[in-house]
Amino acid sequence: MPVDPQKSRKILVVHGVESGTDADQNQHELIRQLLQTRLNGIPLEFETEMYRYENINDAAQQPLKDLLTLFLDRLNLNTPLAALADIVADVVVSLEDNKPAHQIRAGLRTRIEAIYGDGNPLYILAHSLGSIYAFDVVNELIEVAGYFDRNSRQTWPVQGLITIGWPIGLSLFKRTRVEDFRTGTEFFRWSNYWGRTDPIVTGAIFGNPPVYYDIAERFTNNAQTSGWAIQDHVLDTGGAWLLAHVGYWQMAALGDDLATMIQS
Repeated sequence: MPVDPQKSRKILVVHGVESGTDADQNQHELIRQLLQTRLNGIPLEFETEMYRYENINDAAQQPLKDLLTLFLDRLNLNTPLAALADIVADVVVSLEDNKPAHQIRAGLRTRIEAIYGDGNPLYILAHSLGSIYAFDVVNELIEVAGYFDRNSRQTWPVQGLITIGWPIGLSLFKRTRVEDFRTGTEFFRWSNYWGRTDPIVTGAIFGNPPVYYDIAERFTNNAQTSGWAIQDHVLDTGGAWLLAHVGYWQMAALGDDLATMIQS
C-alpha cells in the first residue's frame, strides 16, 4: 500500500542505552510535547510511538549484568553506578552479531513495514544506540525491491531519519557507509544532532572534546545515486559528560527540524 500524505504522520522514537525495562521507555511523550510546542498551532495531525527493546536486552545480558552488579557491589558502588551494569551490557549485546541484536533489528523493521502497510508517512527519531539500529534497518530497507523509488516518496517506508547522540565517535561502532539508492530526483533526509560535550558522540571520554567534529562527512557521497541528504547540527545540551548525552530530548532546534521535516 503506498504512503498516503493525507494520513497522520507517525514519528517512531527508538531509545538508546537505558536502564530499567520496556515500561520505563517513554521518550516519545517528550517528543510529542516538544513537537506540539514547536508547531505552535499549525494544524498538522501526527502521532508519536515508541519502539522498545530493553526487555530483549535484559534477557540477553542477565549473566553479564549479574557479574557487573556483583563487582560494583563489592566496591560499594551500588548507587548510582550500579546502573552501569545495565548500560554496559546493552552495548555488549549490540556489538555482537547475535540473536538479540538480530531480534531488535527485526522487530524494528517489522514495525516500520506495518506502519507503511497502513499508509502513514513515517519518520524515525533515534537516540544513541537506538540510532545504530535505526540506521542499519533503514539501509536494509533501501535494498528491498519496490521500496524507495527516488521518483515517488509514496514508496518510502521511512520518509526521514533524525539521530541524536549518534555514537559514531566510538570506534567500536563500525559504520562507514550508507546504502546507495537508485537514481531519481528525491533525496532521503538524515539530520544528525550532537553536542560537543557529549562523550558518546565525540569519543572524548576522558579528554577535551573537539572544537569541530563533522560526523556526516563520513557518509556523504556526492554521487547522484547516493540519494542521501545528510546534515549535521551541533547543539549545546546544557550538560556535561553523560548528562549531555541525555539532554537532547527537549531542545527547541530538534523540535523545529522535526516539525519542518514532517511538513514537507
